[in-house]
Amino acid sequence: MAMKAGGRRLPAIGLFLLAMLPLLATPILPLIDFYNHLARFFVLAHVGDSPMLQSYYHAHWTLLPDIGVDVLGTPILAFVPPMIAGHLIVVIILAVIYGGLLYFHRAVTGQNSLLLALLLMPLLYSYILNWGFANFLLGLGFAFWAAGWWFINRPRPLLAVPVSSVFAILIFLTHGLAFALYGVLIVSLEVGCFIQSRPRRPMDLVRSLCLTAIPAIIPFAFLVYWLVANAQVGHIEPPQTYLPPALTGFPPGLTGRILRRLVPILRVEEGPAYWFDAATLIVQALAVGFLFLNGRLKITSLAWPLLIAAALTVGIGAPTIFGVSYITDRMPLFALLCFLSVLTLRPGAWSLASKAACGVLVVTIAVRLIAVAVSWHSYGADYREFQTVAKSIPPGSLTLGVAVGAAFHETNVPRCEMYGPLLVASYGQAGPLFADPKQQPLGLAGRLKSAVDSLHQQHPMERPADYASYMEDAVIAGFDYLLVCNAQLLKQPFPQNATIVAQSGHFALLKAAR
Repeated sequence: MAMKAGGRRLPAIGLFLLAMLPLLATPILPLIDFYNHLARFFVLAHVGDSPMLQSYYHAHWTLLPDIGVDVLGTPILAFVPPMIAGHLIVVIILAVIYGGLLYFHRAVTGQNSLLLALLLMPLLYSYILNWGFANFLLGLGFAFWAAGWWFINRPRPLLAVPVSSVFAILIFLTHGLAFALYGVLIVSLEVGCFIQSRPRRPMDLVRSLCLTAIPAIIPFAFLVYWLVANAQVGHIEPPQTYLPPALTGFPPGLTGRILRRLVPILRVEEGPAYWFDAATLIVQALAVGFLFLNGRLKITSLAWPLLIAAALTVGIGAPTIFGVSYITDRMPLFALLCFLSVLTLRPGAWSLASKAACGVLVVTIAVRLIAVAVSWHSYGADYREFQTVAKSIPPGSLTLGVAVGAAFHETNVPRCEMYGPLLVASYGQAGPLFADPKQQPLGLAGRLKSAVDSLHQQHPMERPADYASYMEDAVIAGFDYLLVCNAQLLKQPFPQNATIVAQSGHFALLKAAR
């Protein structure tokens, strides 16, 4: 399943298009943080022309290590409707990752592998995509493109260093953590090349590592600027990486922590259920392992330092880097992408057993994509409910999305984080968004900022433990309407300082009664 250089690229493109079919299964993508970002792009695209938006938001474009998709998405949202733009942006991000891995693989191994293209299909629907970490995914795709380019051109430093410096700035501004992983990629490859070289001269390694450090000079200066600027405007409050056991669905103590660390590993390809994700991942691992034992697959020899470094990143427990949380959750995806990108196929005829193993991979991956499409399709009905309820909110109102559930998407509770931001992007409302000027190119203003700050003082947790008091305090803080999602799961009565305006199976719209 190896493709000759410059040869059969159409099959790889065809596999990517097939992998995009689950995106067509629903008008709304159940990605946790993604629509919060999308609404920010919408505000940035239209705040200059809307007095209403100007009263609640202000653009804050500056050098930040987390604005790659803002630069991509803002012009798209200026011309494309939000619901279509969301799908389009996700396709672009996944295409950058998919193409970057194939390019990196070709650079390091000298092969164009259809097997890699096949194995990447379920990984596009990763645990990290389901979280909606758009900037990180785009930056990670850029990192593999840039690392592949560096490896090809490293014998020509007068070309490699200036161009890689541009790549480094692009990756850093897209996502700071992706820039750090880009460094892991190129440094590990340089070490691998040194180990493979004959004769080995330590000064050659020192020289190559110094060359890889030059492109990091400007991003490092940007980082210093960012840290100094934030020190001037105030302390960055570290995001809460993990919630208490009562709000996560995991048991307390060591067992809960171990299970929490296993989730992003066993669900590195995320589908509709824990058992399904673990089972299909194990089946794929067994099939790939059989191809190793059968002599069909091997790891390119210079890549062992990269695999060791990637494995070590899985154990990283840093709560924040560059102001970004959930670091540990992102590392299994990076490690698995590194592993797949350095697999090579041995020449020779394929045995019946090897063909059967590939058949198992094809069937398993097809089942995964179908399962993702089916599970996402159910959100179409929820979205239509949301549309019916959202029409009852007058334009320009201060609205707050209240997502009821014991946890985030680690449980069977339907995802609700998409709907509150869509009130801003699609229905002319104003509401909380990811809009910290220290980390995003947008800030809150006026009555909205006062309401958000007041509610955060009373309820600093990402998910409230007491929904009744949370909604009551939201009205007191100044929100005009509360859109309650998963209202059927609410075990507490609605607050007395709000009245029900509209209600459906999954949603309830409350109006403040001050």
